[in-house]
Amino acid sequence: MSLRVALFVEGSESPPPPRGLRALERIWNEDLPQALEIDYFEQVFPISKKHLVAMDPEKPQMSGSSEGLDQLMVRKLSTHPFDAAVVAWDLIPAWNPEEDSYCRWEETLRFYELLSLSDSLAEPWKSQAFHRHQELSNRPVPKARKRPPQIQEHSILALCMVPMFEELLVLDESAAKRALGIASRRLPSTWPSNWGAGKSKHPDDLLLHAVNTIRSLSPPLRVVKQVRGDMRNNKDGWGEFLLRKMLEDEQVSDVILQHPIAARLKELRGG
Repeated sequence: MSLRVALFVEGSESPPPPRGLRALERIWNEDLPQALEIDYFEQVFPISKKHLVAMDPEKPQMSGSSEGLDQLMVRKLSTHPFDAAVVAWDLIPAWNPEEDSYCRWEETLRFYELLSLSDSLAEPWKSQAFHRHQELSNRPVPKARKRPPQIQEHSILALCMVPMFEELLVLDESAAKRALGIASRRLPSTWPSNWGAGKSKHPDDLLLHAVNTIRSLSPPLRVVKQVRGDMRNNKDGWGEFLLRKMLEDEQVSDVILQHPIAARLKELRGG
């Protein structure tokens, strides 16, 4: 019997449209699984960085935070049962408010440690997290692993996205322009630079300026009529549109699917 695997991922908690999936679900349970040829998730649950910080007693609590990720998982288990989970979060902004000291390895270790110490999770979940933490902690270097992690019953596996999910969308400026329907247009100076892997520490800010630029053009572009709002109030909507269009683009789709975020997702789902 195949395991029911849930995904807890940073994204909007806005209600789904009248018909179909919300944009966050389309990204993670339609666009990427189809392109990567991996299994779908049983459920996709949006989380925020507040859920992660709320688990950590050593970190200052973020405004409005009360429920830790472990508590959220227990609550979702009671209404939407699943056998294992993947948790995906952006490395930036880091849990540590001193942003310059962020480290994916440290956050991942702390993630498993906090799950193993949870007062909310049942023992089988805590035990799996404890063993995962021990295995990672005992490595001489982070990359020294014998095999990729295996999804098992009660396992919770981490996908720490570096620097954040939006890097998938800024890998190729020309592809982004084709997706937005502006490949042949002369653009104003507000159009951002620093496209490409690793060139922008904050790809979401880059996309914010890109979307603001095309929303300012006259007459309005077709995409502005298709995707409502901007990157501040419809971040997932713009992300889903760009991802879907670029995955359909043979000139860039392989670049996206070979990015470490996509490759890690494929690995975790056993693809």
